Amino acid sequence: MITAIKEDKKSILQSPAAAVRDSLLIMESMDRYNHWIYSNMRRYIGADILEVGSGTGNITQFLVFCRRVVALESDPVSAARAQGRFRHNGNIEIIQSTLQEYAHRQPNPDLFDTVLSINVLEHIEDDVEALRCMRKLTNAQGRVVIMAPALPILYGSLDRSFGHFRRYRRRRLQRRFHDAGLEVIRSFYMNLPGVLGWFVHSRLLRRRQIDAKTSRRFNKAVPWLRTAESIVKPPLGQSLIMVGKKA
Repeated sequence: MITAIKEDKKSILQSPAAAVRDSLLIMESMDRYNHWIYSNMRRYIGADILEVGSGTGNITQFLVFCRRVVALESDPVSAARAQGRFRHNGNIEIIQSTLQEYAHRQPNPDLFDTVLSINVLEHIEDDVEALRCMRKLTNAQGRVVIMAPALPILYGSLDRSFGHFRRYRRRRLQRRFHDAGLEVIRSFYMNLPGVLGWFVHSRLLRRRQIDAKTSRRFNKAVPWLRTAESIVKPPLGQSLIMVGKKA
């Protein structure tokens, strides 16, 4: 995502959890961008879904017609907001929990045909163990669908502000999948223009907070970007999407 950032004293003192919380609220208004993310994953999503790190429900909103959705969110404020947002959807259960806590509580694995995680893996120090937990919770034909920040060269002040441990090269994430017992069946980048935007604001300008106005302008440009990248998948992108199954 091409972002402009507003620097102030609050952003410098803000905890990673608060910074992520603020970014999720901004993302709620980015309907076109959220749907672009979902559309890139839709073909890999089944009927019984575990969403890991659902935030306030920016992707969960597109899963309302699935048979069953269990959405995990570790942040109590974001989880409470999502619970209110989907309180009338009987097929959606919002649980305040980490992935590891939820996985360890399940007596029977193989619960879901899809485990979906959007911009979460980079927040987890032991990413291989997280992927193993996801694998455990999928059935024999199930899929693990991941979107994560791409390109380590882009790692900068925004990533540190959000509590990211890393950004991923395709090969590195493939190795993580392999180490977790997952076979990669599809991987691709998305949002090529976001590479330049993130590099400028996170590496050069060292910003720490996303600007809502610029995010809304980017959201308006999404149909053009989406059309272009649906015709030709970019060789690089701000985000990396990877899909795996049990090896």
